[in-house]
Amino acid sequence: MVSARRVWLIIVLLCVSVNLHAAIKSSINRSMIEQGESIRLSIDLEDVDADQVGLKPLEKDFEVLGRSQQSKRVIRNGSYESSSELILTLLPKRSGDLQVPSLRADGDQTSSHALRVTAVQQPAAADGGIEMLSTLSSEQPRVQQPLIYQTSLLVGRQIFNASLQGPSIQQGKALIEPLGEQRQYQQALKGRQVTVVEQTWLITPEQSGPLEIAPAQVIGQIQTGRLTRNPFGGAFSDPTAMRRVQVSAQGYQLGVAPIPGSFSGQVWLPAENLVLSDEWSSEQFTVGEPVTRTIRLKAEGLSRNHISELPLPEIDGIKQYAANPEVAQQYENDRLTAVLTLEVTLIPEKSGALTLPAITLPWWDVQSDSEQTAVLAARIVDIAPGKAQAAKPTRPSQAAPVQALSQAPVTAIIPPLAKPTTPQSTGGATDNDNVSPWLVALLGLIVGSVITALVMIFWQRSRNSSTNTTENTMPLPPPSVTALKQACSNNDATQARLALIQWGQSLWPECSNLNQLSVRVSPELQAAIRDLQQNSYGQSATSPVAQKWQGTELYKAVQAFSVPQSSIAVNTEKLSPLYLS
Repeated sequence: MVSARRVWLIIVLLCVSVNLHAAIKSSINRSMIEQGESIRLSIDLEDVDADQVGLKPLEKDFEVLGRSQQSKRVIRNGSYESSSELILTLLPKRSGDLQVPSLRADGDQTSSHALRVTAVQQPAAADGGIEMLSTLSSEQPRVQQPLIYQTSLLVGRQIFNASLQGPSIQQGKALIEPLGEQRQYQQALKGRQVTVVEQTWLITPEQSGPLEIAPAQVIGQIQTGRLTRNPFGGAFSDPTAMRRVQVSAQGYQLGVAPIPGSFSGQVWLPAENLVLSDEWSSEQFTVGEPVTRTIRLKAEGLSRNHISELPLPEIDGIKQYAANPEVAQQYENDRLTAVLTLEVTLIPEKSGALTLPAITLPWWDVQSDSEQTAVLAARIVDIAPGKAQAAKPTRPSQAAPVQALSQAPVTAIIPPLAKPTTPQSTGGATDNDNVSPWLVALLGLIVGSVITALVMIFWQRSRNSSTNTTENTMPLPPPSVTALKQACSNNDATQARLALIQWGQSLWPECSNLNQLSVRVSPELQAAIRDLQQNSYGQSATSPVAQKWQGTELYKAVQAFSVPQSSIAVNTEKLSPLYLS
C-alpha cells in the first residue's frame, strides 16, 4: 500500500514538473471554416518577447494577414507580473484538413491545432461567379526547358481588394518570373459580360526529378447579400457585409528529364526551333579592308538567359574580331523567342580564294525529343590585292625641280625695291605758290582722321552684328562630335571609333557599325574611316603602327561633310520605341 502511494506521488510530481515546463498556451477561435475565411491564433506570452516567436512554419499552408499584440500587468502577492497576448490572423492557402503548426519562442513552443477548411464551389463566371483557369506549355519537360504557365481569371461579378498571387514551387527546384504584361478585356459568355484577366509566368526547371507547381490564385472580397432589417420592419441588403473568397487555378506535378547522354553540343539548348542566318556589309573582299558579318541566332521556346554566346571557328588568312553579342527576347502570340545578334569584323591578310568554314550549333528539339544541328554553310570568297600591293613606286626625277627650288637663294626670288621718283618742276608759277604747305598738310590730316574714325565705327558695328547673329544661330555641337574631337585630339582610335558610330546613329539610327556608315558619307570621310579601321583591327593596341594613328584627318573629314537635309528630316521624325505587351 505504501509503495502504491509512492507511485502516485511520483506521478503527481512528474505532472507538476511537466506543467512547470509546459508549452506556451495557444488557441484558435474556430476549427472548421470555409475556403476564403480566416482564423485567429492567440498566443499567451509571459516574460517572452513577441518578436522571438518564429512564424516561418506557417508559410507552407497559411498567409499571415494581420498581427497585433495586447499587453497587461497584474499585481500578484504584492509584485507586478506582466504578460502579453500575440494575435495572428491566418488565411489558409488551400482547402482540406490542415494543421496549424507549433511555433517556438525562447526555447518553448506552442501547441499545434487541427483545422478543417471546406472548399467553396464558386459558380461559373457565365453564371455570375469567379473561376480561374491555367495552362502549361509542357508537362514532360527537360531540365532548363522554359515552361509557360498562363492563367485566365474570369470574373462574372464584382470583386473587391483582389490580389493575384503567382504559382510557387512545392517540390523540386525551378526559377519563376512574370512574362509579359497583364492583359484585361471583356468577353461575352452566355449573354453575360465577363472580365478576363490574363497573366503569364516563365518557369525554368533547374534540376531533373519531381517538380510540383502550386497553382496561382486570386484572393479578394465579394458581397454576401446578407439582409439587414430596419426599424420599420423592412429588410435591405447590407453593402458592408463582405466575404473573403479564394479561387485557385490548376497545379501540376511533373517529372523533369535530365540532359540526354547522347547530346554532342557544348551548350545545352532545349528549344522548339533554332535557326542561324547571316548578313554581309560587302560582297567584295580586299586585303587589309574590314568587312562586317552579322550573325543571328533565332531560338523559339528559349529565353534570353539561355543564349549568351556563339562559338566561332578560326579562319586561316583572316583576322576576325567579334563584338559583344546583343540578346533580345520577345513574347508574342503565346510564343517565346530569343534572338542573339553578333557582329564580326573580318580583315583579310592575303589575296586569292579562301574558304570560310561552316558554323554548326547542336541543339535539342523538345518537340521530337531529338538532337538537331543549325548550320551556316561554308563559303568561298575571292580576296583582291590591297591598294598597297597595287600602287607603283614614284620616280625620283619628279622630285628634282622641287628640290632645286628649295635650294634657290631667297634673295633671287624677291624683286628689288624701286627708287622713288621726284616730280620735275615745270618752272611755271601758279596761284598756289602763295598757299602755305603746312596748312594743306594740317587740313589733310584732319580730314583723314575723321574718315578713318567713321570707317572704324561702321566696321566695329558690322562685326558685332555678325558675331551676335552667328552666336544666336550657330547650334551647339552634339555630344558625339565633342567626344570625337577629344578622341581625335588624343589620337585615341578606340574612342574615336565609338564616337563616330554615335555620330552616325544620330543621323541614321539604323547604322550600327562603321561599314554601314561608310556607304553614306563622302569619299574623303570614307578614306578616313578606312584608315581608322585598319589601325583599330590591323594591329594590336601596343604595336607601333597603332600608336602612330593621327586623328586630324578624320576630324577634318567630319567637319567638311555636309549632312543631307533628308537625313535631318528622318532623324527628327523618329518614332518612339515600341514595347510588346
